[in-house]
Amino acid sequence: MKRLVTLTATLLALTAVPLALASGGLGKFKTTLTGNGPNTEHGQLDGTWTIDLSNPTSGHLNLTVNGEQKGGGKYLISGSTITLTPKHRGKCTTKATYTFTRTGNRLTFTPLRDTCAVRRDVLTFGPWKQTG
Repeated sequence: MKRLVTLTATLLALTAVPLALASGGLGKFKTTLTGNGPNTEHGQLDGTWTIDLSNPTSGHLNLTVNGEQKGGGKYLISGSTITLTPKHRGKCTTKATYTFTRTGNRLTFTPLRDTCAVRRDVLTFGPWKQTG
């Protein structure tokens, strides 16, 4: 019986991301960066950041801080991996690949490949909380 419960819980966890994507994408999320450490560019990244990943598997990336557009480009989701392609002449000039985990209304990113420190610091600072 214990094995059946464990197996059921594992299967439910593995289906959570595909079900979220099938129902219209991950959604919109926000996180707040604060501090004077290097992972906030010594306070220059402080603020409330939002990211919109509402399209199911791909779309235009909308990244804002305190309501001001700060990032953009495109994203492509495959399973629990997201590939980010920056907009032309943006601060980040290279593609990035992350794995993501959604637990309830929280989203976390883990870098697989990202040479842009600012993007990496913003995405991985802390969990993102769903806003809508």
